Amino acid sequence: MTFGQRYSHIVKEKTGPDDPELAELLQEALEQASPHLLAEIATELWTRRQQWVDRLHELDGDSALFPHLARLTTSSRRNAEVMAAHLSQQGLPSVASLLHGDAPVPTRIVIFANQMPGLDKRLRWELATGLLHLLDPARHWLWTRWLWDSDKRSGILPLLAGGVHHFQGLDDADAYQAVGAVTALSMRFAEGSGLLSADLMQHPQRVLFAADAFLACAYSIYLYGITSWRLSREYNRLLPTLPDMMRTLLGLSKRKDPLAAPTDRTNHGETTLWMQV
Repeated sequence: MTFGQRYSHIVKEKTGPDDPELAELLQEALEQASPHLLAEIATELWTRRQQWVDRLHELDGDSALFPHLARLTTSSRRNAEVMAAHLSQQGLPSVASLLHGDAPVPTRIVIFANQMPGLDKRLRWELATGLLHLLDPARHWLWTRWLWDSDKRSGILPLLAGGVHHFQGLDDADAYQAVGAVTALSMRFAEGSGLLSADLMQHPQRVLFAADAFLACAYSIYLYGITSWRLSREYNRLLPTLPDMMRTLLGLSKRKDPLAAPTDRTNHGETTLWMQV
């Protein structure tokens, strides 16, 4: 008869930024980040948009569209199922008003979100901003929990912006505007990272998703660091690769490498151990 490992075998003593395991894992993550990777991710996001943008304009009343719309806006299949259930209760008119209404965008998002009181507020905003961003990425930006989680007061945006002061004391509509402003500010930081190539920034389609790709990359590297700091080496090895982590955050399918050797990474290991950090 065997027993599961004690919690102490999973969580190691925190040794600070000089921890050699932390340095090693961060170096591995940084080596996977490249201008080519960001351009590739942006291309995949643009391709996905092209596959769906006509449906977002038409909204022809097909209820089978709901699961697909939800899956486009979240990294979690379970969350997508919950979102789709709430969408089916509201119907396509609420989606049409969100995407094509005459009111200011923040107002449309608030109205859409308030129509689904049974859904976690953060998921409502992920759904609304995800659909708007997909429809017109040049005008509308994402607001996901990994960008800024107003409940936990965490995310990559306050990390890059030097604190949460940009978001303090704001209602939801103003917080959405702040997310856009800090996203733009973060791209100024990105300019010095060496990750924004001309192939990305001067391409008329890819550049629309440059912020998505960079912020997903930055958050993935952060997750590598914080997870290494908290968990033992054997559990760190369960982390997905940096490209796969980025694709998961952005709701993209993982790329399958036909030459890759089989691994013992389970879906449980790849998601719950790092997404909950």
